[in-house]
Amino acid sequence: MKAFIDDLQLIRIESIEYIYDIRINGYEISWYKNQEQNQYFKSNKEIDLHIADTIYINHHAYPLNIGLVTLKNSFEKKYRYDGPLGAVYTKESTKFYVYSPVAKEVFVLVDDKAYPMTYLEGGTWFREVLGNLEDKTYIYNVRLVDQFVLAKDPYTLASDLNNSVIINPEKLYKQKTEHIKLNKYTDAVIYEGMIRDLTIDLDVEDKGTFLGVTQHSNKLGQSVLSYIKNLGMTHFQVLPVYDFYGVDDINKDLYYNWGYNPMQYFALEGWLSKDPNNPYTRINEFRYLVDTAHDLGLGVNMDVVYNHVYERSLFPYDLFVPGYFYRHDKHYKQTHSAFLENDIETTNYMVRRLIIDSLIHFVKNYKIDGFRFDLMGLMDVDTMNEIERVLRKINPNIMLYGEGWNMDNALPKIKRSNMSNQALMKNIGHFNDFYRNLFKGELHTKNLGFATGSKKHLKDVLQALLGSPHIFDTPNKSLNYVECHDNLTLFDTLAFNYDDIKVKQIYQDFANHVIAISQGVPFYHAGQELYRSKKGVENSYKSPDDINQIKWDIPKSVEKFNQILKLRKSYKVYRYDFYNNENIDVFLGHEYITYVLKSKTYELTHYLKNDFKEISIPNNGKMIFSSQLVSKKSDQYILSKPGVYIIKRKV
Repeated sequence: MKAFIDDLQLIRIESIEYIYDIRINGYEISWYKNQEQNQYFKSNKEIDLHIADTIYINHHAYPLNIGLVTLKNSFEKKYRYDGPLGAVYTKESTKFYVYSPVAKEVFVLVDDKAYPMTYLEGGTWFREVLGNLEDKTYIYNVRLVDQFVLAKDPYTLASDLNNSVIINPEKLYKQKTEHIKLNKYTDAVIYEGMIRDLTIDLDVEDKGTFLGVTQHSNKLGQSVLSYIKNLGMTHFQVLPVYDFYGVDDINKDLYYNWGYNPMQYFALEGWLSKDPNNPYTRINEFRYLVDTAHDLGLGVNMDVVYNHVYERSLFPYDLFVPGYFYRHDKHYKQTHSAFLENDIETTNYMVRRLIIDSLIHFVKNYKIDGFRFDLMGLMDVDTMNEIERVLRKINPNIMLYGEGWNMDNALPKIKRSNMSNQALMKNIGHFNDFYRNLFKGELHTKNLGFATGSKKHLKDVLQALLGSPHIFDTPNKSLNYVECHDNLTLFDTLAFNYDDIKVKQIYQDFANHVIAISQGVPFYHAGQELYRSKKGVENSYKSPDDINQIKWDIPKSVEKFNQILKLRKSYKVYRYDFYNNENIDVFLGHEYITYVLKSKTYELTHYLKNDFKEISIPNNGKMIFSSQLVSKKSDQYILSKPGVYIIKRKV
């Protein structure tokens, strides 16, 4: 016979045995109903979940387990807490706060010494431990019913190899620079890279680490951060840098992982640190990275994962509030829309708070300039809008965007943060897979895109160039890209249809250049300008360095790439944050697409050609950019290769 609390006043008994006497001290319990193999009873008042741990049935004592109560709206509305959480350090004492409305006892263990905590209203436990606890490790010992379990703090700010560590914030590296200014999203050009990939094959002292991308490379003639800035980028988007599973912090070459396996949302990943056992070093190295980038005029955006965790049993929240952190369907079955059976319930108040608190932490304490949300479509609209509201108060220039795929999940359709609901999220951008598929080609097929030689769907291509106005209500929301960390690189996709390496390079240049002149927000994958290949591996999330590393063999074509990004920065007509029908024309020709951007003093006419047929275009102005070499013939330009060709004419 087992007993469970299924709601604030509802008890479920797993038994068909006749119950003639049932008691919980301090409550009147009455029969409610029988259903299948269960019997249900109601109490005369709401059960104090942090106290009631025993039920007496037919004169025998049984543990009163936590059932479905933490999944109910009544619980979610009652147990909300807005005070401090985590370990709050001063030299005189450290105050510990942890949320657990259902725990019966909680101790904080500081260097293995146990201190009992006190229950506060709102479901949080508190203890102040006197003395200077700097560098001490801590963990919680939690009793939910009749057993104690050790649980790490979900708000852990600093870690060594195994523990949560109390640090003195005054001893951290002091950042000297502020957030990057950004008037509108369309002024940004984003470069996505994984910290280890960027330097593991370079001649820097600290390869594969935060420091590595700040260090001078003789091969590059500069640091990686300087290279990214000088290439023409405004923002460096880093793959996850919070603490994640799947790697070995000490034997760094043993495993590889992108980092989409969240372990701790506030602490940094030791695998990317020069000295992972030193919690100060982890923090200082990343703060220094951001500071160095800002000093160059380069923003830093973080890739974050709030749609799932690695494994439910490994993330500590369930040890404090079973079930509450995770999404369930109407039958209280855990959902697996992220295909990992641990979807996060972003609509719950304290879950939403953890998400927002961790983002605030990185904006305030690391001066992060923006966030890319993994599988954002599994999060809810209200959470995304609250994120935007709160973070913009701290940094008005914050960038927020993510994967707005329309994935089926337990949320009502109107609450899903996908592209179908983009109008409900005023300042949230989306990766534009419509754009990607049109220019790169359809995923998992040999079908070409416009930038790789296809003549199909040309009317859709016109829409994509305009910033996809049939999808979004502003170009600010359209992140235009043809490759990112997942799926095949563009160069590997081209291998499906072309054997000649030069042909593949020409098409890759064409795609890079088209992104730069399209309305919306340009997004590039690290090494995309270098014809990056992952040897045909599509999902390289745990592939070795041999697959993921960037080989810094810089082709001459990078000069063209830099040139067109400079043009984008120089001419405002590329960076509208509204759909400007009066100053933009785009239409189909027989052999190319013509794309015209107008201002009061000049007109930029773009000819987008995607084949190797020789054609001529009017020589009615100055050609300010050509993807490939052109020749002149009287009043005509002769184009023979795929590319973007731009003629400027005064008006």
